[in-house]
Amino acid sequence: MKNGFTLLLLLTLFAPMLRAQSPVATEDATTLCARAKTRYFGKFFDATRSARVAYPGDNAIDVTYYGLDLNLTYTPAYLRGAVTVSLKSTANNLTSFFLDLQNTLKTDSVTVGNQKLTFAHVANKLTITAPQPLSTGQALTFTVFYQGKPGSSGFGSFTFGSHNNGKDPAIYTLSEPYGASDWFPNKDTPADKADSSAVRVTAPATFVSVSNGLLQPVVTNADGTKTYHWKNRYPIAAYLISVAMTNYTQYDTPFNYATPGGKTQTMPVPHYIYPEHLAQIKTFLDLTPSILTLFTTKFGPYPFLAEKYGHAEFGWGGGMEHQTLSSMGAFDSGIIAHEMAHQWFGDNITCRDWNSIWLNEGFASFAEAIYAESTGGKTGYQTTMNGFLARARNAQGTLFVQDINSVNSIFDGNRSYAKGAVVLYMLRHILGDAAFFKTLQTYTASPAVAYGTAVTADFQAVAEQVSGQKLDYFFKEWVFGEKFPVYQLTWQSSLMNGKNGVQLRVQQTANGNPAFFTMPIQVQVQGSLGDTTVTIFNDRADQTVDLPAKGNPITVLLDPDNHILKTVQSTAVVTATTTNEPTGLRVFPNPATDQLTISFLTTSEGPIILQLTNLWGRIINQSTESRTPAGPQRRTFSVKNLPAGRYVLTLETGAGRETTAVLIE
Repeated sequence: MKNGFTLLLLLTLFAPMLRAQSPVATEDATTLCARAKTRYFGKFFDATRSARVAYPGDNAIDVTYYGLDLNLTYTPAYLRGAVTVSLKSTANNLTSFFLDLQNTLKTDSVTVGNQKLTFAHVANKLTITAPQPLSTGQALTFTVFYQGKPGSSGFGSFTFGSHNNGKDPAIYTLSEPYGASDWFPNKDTPADKADSSAVRVTAPATFVSVSNGLLQPVVTNADGTKTYHWKNRYPIAAYLISVAMTNYTQYDTPFNYATPGGKTQTMPVPHYIYPEHLAQIKTFLDLTPSILTLFTTKFGPYPFLAEKYGHAEFGWGGGMEHQTLSSMGAFDSGIIAHEMAHQWFGDNITCRDWNSIWLNEGFASFAEAIYAESTGGKTGYQTTMNGFLARARNAQGTLFVQDINSVNSIFDGNRSYAKGAVVLYMLRHILGDAAFFKTLQTYTASPAVAYGTAVTADFQAVAEQVSGQKLDYFFKEWVFGEKFPVYQLTWQSSLMNGKNGVQLRVQQTANGNPAFFTMPIQVQVQGSLGDTTVTIFNDRADQTVDLPAKGNPITVLLDPDNHILKTVQSTAVVTATTTNEPTGLRVFPNPATDQLTISFLTTSEGPIILQLTNLWGRIINQSTESRTPAGPQRRTFSVKNLPAGRYVLTLETGAGRETTAVLIE
């Protein structure tokens, strides 16, 4: 049992990592979210987990309601459940159908009123015989009675845990992507959202039990237990139904918002926090209403205004966007923003299949940058996105997830999160702010997907409709293609209608699928009299364009503001002779390694200044002569110990000032 021993050893060594020791986040939100969902060592379970995945559920039924009635004990860890399911048949003459329910739970009976239905619970499927054949669209409501200790696939779909150094018991769920069937019968696919749901939890009175939607009156029972009843009236995917329960302290930060009629309304924002942690994280919890306001402005109205938004602390060091009540194992502004953004992107609009998870995670990760922009301006935004760009370069495969049997593959941080965020970052630059944010607001309100499900084509259609641009090239290469462009640049100074310019050649190295990337690219030509920035539409693997320059060209920068996921492999600079360079300033060799030779012509006797600077204007070397005779001149500068990179050589004579670019290798 070597493999089993290795896993046991790893779990022993890393056990402290598997429990939230501090409520204050120590890693970025994207890492925490991905880690919570892959369960640290989720890869160890992929080989066996794939055999348990009943995906995409039974296509012969459409579930419209889940009503969970759960009776829980902590010692022993046990669940007795009665789940009422309403559905409609999507097939004619349907005699039987199945729900997903793990065999670790024992099914006692299935009933319609007083009538018991025939069922078989085999291979993690609960197959039920209908009381009579169902026609297409015909509804059926029944109740499944079951019991047992719920499973916890991937380390956490249903967990009996603790906090406060083990003193206080805690129970919590995290079902994404395939864990809902570990604790209640359901159609385990994000494509089928119930119209509404309810969760009723009966447990010892020490537990405060929280879930989706609005709390109904709490009942104290004669046996000393309490029953918490939560009702959700919005469409919901099975994996977003949650339970979190312990001796919570409730802390409220209500959200005030304006209605279309101009009235101010208040939505509850409750936070259910471990008592020992509340003082440490109040500052972060207090940010919640302002982030709600920001995202309302950027994404449209909060989708669940008639209910609530809040947080429930749980035992993992990340977060999970359970509808109206995110489960949080750590707190800072970034992870609060990330999980809250999921209420728009993931809960309101849910990815129709796990292949399209970037529509959930990429959007929520990008929202972190939107929040950073609101507090830190352009610098805050760019800093966050630069981090995502760096990680996205390590993404393997297409953003469209190919292997949905692997939890690690679905929630790959470099791909689904970082590259997903970068795709939106690039799209924002292409569309411009007005069209981009109007696209997001139109998308979240679209009757085709709001409170429903979406795939990439749905979002693309909205972006094209709002912007008026054809974006097929963009989504094909960035969502369904792999990797990123590798550019090679070659430029030389030229004359354009008698004025200074640059002839630029842009080449792309074949990098897989696609063979080359089509993108609008900003190009900045830095000249002796100023900079010129233009946008070229690069739609070929090898493309040459002519660009204007202000004065003598110094250097050319591709995508100077880093708006594209890319690398620029090399830049070769060729300096050509032009008629508006009276001194004929030349440098060689260029690129140089040890010594730079400079040649030029002075037309009259007088002073000269030669100056070598870096691109930030710092003087590296300078030579000043008060009286230089007219005629051909040659000087040398040592560059032996200079860092490799681009530099600028400037010559001042009585005829004026000239510059040229120098490369040091």
